[in-house]
Amino acid sequence: MASEVRILIGAVGAFYGSRLHRPEEGVKVSFVCRSNYEEVKANGIEIVSRTFGKYTMQPADVFKSIDQAAQLGPSESGSRWDFVILCTKVLPDRVDDAVLLSPLLRVANDHDRPPPTLVLIQNGIGFEDNHRQRHPQVPILSAVTVVNAEQLKPNLVRHNRWTRISIGPYLNFSSYLAHPHPPINPQLGIHSQSQLELLVSLLRSGQIHDVEIYGEKDLQILRWHKLAINASMNPTSILSGGLPSSEMVKNPQLRLHLQGCMQEVFEAAKKIFGIESFPANFASIERILQSTEKAGESSTIKPSMLVDWELGRPLEIQAIMGFPIRIATRAGVKLARIQSMYAFLNQLQLARSKKTGLCQARI
Repeated sequence: MASEVRILIGAVGAFYGSRLHRPEEGVKVSFVCRSNYEEVKANGIEIVSRTFGKYTMQPADVFKSIDQAAQLGPSESGSRWDFVILCTKVLPDRVDDAVLLSPLLRVANDHDRPPPTLVLIQNGIGFEDNHRQRHPQVPILSAVTVVNAEQLKPNLVRHNRWTRISIGPYLNFSSYLAHPHPPINPQLGIHSQSQLELLVSLLRSGQIHDVEIYGEKDLQILRWHKLAINASMNPTSILSGGLPSSEMVKNPQLRLHLQGCMQEVFEAAKKIFGIESFPANFASIERILQSTEKAGESSTIKPSMLVDWELGRPLEIQAIMGFPIRIATRAGVKLARIQSMYAFLNQLQLARSKKTGLCQARI
């Protein structure tokens, strides 16, 4: 490459980061690691993949925190981050991601060079707006993934199946949001598109061949299509007593319930975006259910929210249920089934937190 590209990534982005990292070609990936900092710093990250085999990645740098990454920057003197990739769960009731990332994006005030490009590889709807409001001059790329990977040990990640990632710019898409965006500099759109094309080329060079480029509106339509899966299967898996996806679709009553939930989201998306149907290449509800059942023949697939519930972690309720419910309501559409599950899950999480707090107090 003509010049080096420096990428900062955190959390479960280990798999995608390992595919981007090619220091011999000038593409250098660093990680922010909190609980597993010592292990990754000393030994790198080991990836076990059905697609790419077993390999170890040695990051260019490893940081304990975002503040440290912002303060020290890439190891090369005078350099800066080209991409900051966020892959954490969206938990707005616990952390403001836009504020958290501010130290890394402050170079936007330096008019001699463009700011880092923020890449949001996260589930849900409507969370990008908080970043755009706080960082109006920062290029933002929004990404939807179909990938199954899990962290088995502090520095061991198993990539089970799929690699697809769809990416598009996030500029001024505020048509279904409560507050309009601040004015966007036209140059931001041009730079965002060039950064999008660069990132896609880097992923393809890392053998992620099913990376796709979308326009801003089309990427949001894709988000709502994936939301139909997440907003139905994630909460239902918990409320049904911990059933994996492949078992839920085999149960006639739960399958009927999942169909109803997905249809709700599909109808809301059509109203919000003013479309008659999803693009022909998007899977139908029946195809989604059939592929889920087929995937369960070779492995047990648990929705991520169920895994979080079993491990006592906070649930990604707002981005997957709360935000979409409010957006749909403003568009005059009710997500009745999703609303009911949202209420039940909120209460379950509240009851668990109170019980945990009581147990800790007794200790």
